Amino acid sequence: MKTIDITTILGSELKSRTSARDFAKYLQNMQIVQAQIDFSHVKSVTRSFMDEFYYLLVREANVQGVDLELVNMDIQAQEFLKAVKATADAPRKTVASDGARFLNPATVQQLSEYLATL
Repeated sequence: MKTIDITTILGSELKSRTSARDFAKYLQNMQIVQAQIDFSHVKSVTRSFMDEFYYLLVREANVQGVDLELVNMDIQAQEFLKAVKATADAPRKTVASDGARFLNPATVQQLSEYLATL
């Protein structure tokens, strides 16, 4: 299995969703379908990076048959990944009940008239 040091592609500070997308494109362009992603040289990671990374490279990769193993993640990265997984896999809550009606005005005038009645 090929090992890829993520810092050689993105640098040691993984901050943005764009970086996660760039890494996903890199793997796709290199036609990598099985690899270890090594985080040992990562200095910092943000929740937004890990969120996008999870959706693009962990969740979607599994659906597409890509086998990625994440190795040498520090505690912060592991905690962000754990939090992202928990929220991503949790059932969605709805604000309105099933019988709720939603206003869908066709014009600003219709919206204004409705708001004037409140």
